[in-house]
Amino acid sequence: MQKPTYLILVRLLLFLSIASCASAQDEMQFPVQEFVLSNGMTFLVVERETAPVFAGFISVAAGAANEKVGDIGTAHLLEHMISKGSQIIGTSNYAAEKDLMTKEDSVWARIDRARREERYIKVNSPEKAEAHGKYIDTLEAILDSITQQSSQYVVQNEFDVIYTRNGAAEFNAVTEQDFTSYFVSLPSNRLELFFALESDRFKHMVLREFFPERDVVSEERRLSVENSPDAKIFEQLIGEAYIAHPYGIFWEWQSEENNLSRADIQNFFDTYYIPQNITVAIVGDVKLDTVKKLAAQYFGDIQAGPEPEPIYVEEPVQTGERRLEILFDANPIVSIAYHKSAFDSPDEPSFQVIEQLLGRGRSSRLYKGLVLDKQLCSDISVYTYPGNGLGDKYTGLLCIDAYPKDGIGTGDVEKAVYEELEKLATVPVDERELSKIKNNIDAGFVWAAYSNPGLAWNLGAAQNLAHDWKYLVKYRNNLKAVTAQDIMKTAGAYLTPQNRTVATLVPKKEGTTQ
Repeated sequence: MQKPTYLILVRLLLFLSIASCASAQDEMQFPVQEFVLSNGMTFLVVERETAPVFAGFISVAAGAANEKVGDIGTAHLLEHMISKGSQIIGTSNYAAEKDLMTKEDSVWARIDRARREERYIKVNSPEKAEAHGKYIDTLEAILDSITQQSSQYVVQNEFDVIYTRNGAAEFNAVTEQDFTSYFVSLPSNRLELFFALESDRFKHMVLREFFPERDVVSEERRLSVENSPDAKIFEQLIGEAYIAHPYGIFWEWQSEENNLSRADIQNFFDTYYIPQNITVAIVGDVKLDTVKKLAAQYFGDIQAGPEPEPIYVEEPVQTGERRLEILFDANPIVSIAYHKSAFDSPDEPSFQVIEQLLGRGRSSRLYKGLVLDKQLCSDISVYTYPGNGLGDKYTGLLCIDAYPKDGIGTGDVEKAVYEELEKLATVPVDERELSKIKNNIDAGFVWAAYSNPGLAWNLGAAQNLAHDWKYLVKYRNNLKAVTAQDIMKTAGAYLTPQNRTVATLVPKKEGTTQ
């Protein structure tokens, strides 16, 4: 799922590159060329000869929000597993490895069944509980033994090693709520290597080292959420803000993660990793004809699959403020969330500007007002969730995190935040201030004009988000058109008491809000 530190860097890149394509396309310097294979896989190509390199970006239109209850964590774990290689890469003896994986799954099925029975044995036949527990321990020991045997055939990190030896940079993957992305930058004479490796791991995926990797992903939660006051309050905040939509789950629960099977992961892959659901963007020193040839050669034989069922559930309109407290051994934090628009709403461009007005940099309204002028906070930040750079597929959240200074009550901080939001809804933004924000956003288009990864990312994201990469052009034009009246209208409609959720982190030693 989301990895906060890494995604902060990714979103910074997105902010700087959000319309490099649009800017370039307006001037016809970097024309985007599109083609679709017969199986439905979309390719977007931008030919650039500025340097002998290219960026490859694969966007799958499925993420954590597409997981089903009972299988929470499948999207994230699948992303990890795909990097383990294939039937050729990452193994010294796939036939032997496959046989051992089959044995692992058989033992795991027995463990899973025994665990389900355990609670009823404790209730109905408590005298058998101890023996049943030992039986489970024995099965787990057998599973560990088979896993150890299987590991002897694994060639660790071979996929990564091959890329690195061939000059790869920025090789990574990320799972978000709406999308899962795989990306790499390579020398231009390694274009066929890119197609060969990527098609191999998509066509011949092997869920090797499944149980150890499942433990790794489970451990990520403990390190990234359970030990982080910021992540902990954020998870509780969105869980309170959403009562229906799957956006309400920020990070997979360990209780579900620890019970996922290979079959669960394979089912998610078969359902969503179909050609019609994948966009490949390639930007750099490449030729369209070569890309077309390689695309057909390496991806053309993947069979199209049934269109996956969309997320039908809509988050109900919130009709009253929601509040919660989280006890944690850390300094107080106030987190406030307001439901906001999805990417295709006419209000979305205003939210993009509002986010910048309120929280982008030391000159932003909340930072200047609460940190510099009133000295109420040591820091304050504003962001959107899930936070896709081009807007979220479904209705998201505008979030404000405030960190009170020692001796300052959280109530005083809240009051000051609401005063700033009230101004946004009742007093027109000065044209100079608004122009500065919009110019800063637009400057990101210019700065990103030479970023192959940024352009590739946004092409793929726009295609999967809006089903048309040209949405980038519309996105930029819509941002430019935002007026002071639009800001007031959007703030007045959304930034209201009945539409907000407030979470307060209370130090354990205090036990009550300040």
